[in-house]
Amino acid sequence: MSGVKAKLKIVLQADETIVAESEDPALWQRVLLAINGDPARLPGGSVNADREQEQQAEEVLGEEAQDVQKLANMLGVSASVVEGACAPAKISPFLSLDMHCWNAMKEQTPAKGVGSMTSIGVAGTLLALWCQSAKLGSAKQVEVHKILRTVNVQDKNPTRSIQSSDWLQSRTGGVILVNPARLTRAIAIAKAFCSKDWRSDLTWKGNSAE
Repeated sequence: MSGVKAKLKIVLQADETIVAESEDPALWQRVLLAINGDPARLPGGSVNADREQEQQAEEVLGEEAQDVQKLANMLGVSASVVEGACAPAKISPFLSLDMHCWNAMKEQTPAKGVGSMTSIGVAGTLLALWCQSAKLGSAKQVEVHKILRTVNVQDKNPTRSIQSSDWLQSRTGGVILVNPARLTRAIAIAKAFCSKDWRSDLTWKGNSAE
């Protein structure tokens, strides 16, 4: 019996009625692959669809890299510095802050008074500039709070924090914008965060630094 070769047949039934049947070996191989859950190996199967998805992902990553470069050019640092500091992305929470950059800000800026930085002021500045570079629309407080959670921080008084950050403006609906008249300072603050260097006078002074 071991020398007998089994003949495989594909049978299509509706209840007990045979609708069609075939002994085509290529057909039963394809059906077997589909049953075993490997449709990607089927001729004309999902390989093309998978490739299209890969191409779309590559296009998205390419556009994102270009937008990161735009932000880096705006700040006057390399794209790798921006990536390391806040990992910009086009999906929420849009930024993931680096703890070393965050600690550098805390260590190099006073807790109160001239030159002090609020949590939402810094995160809101980074998000607003990223949204501008990547054309993501307006930055919003709800997203800034998500960003702050990436460094385990919570701003308990966001409205006052934004008001004290005179380079930012708040709008209805929780929108945060960079004050066009204070753009230079906003850029300097974002650059200081990414480079972990808060010694620039632009991050400390008011209108005289513009």
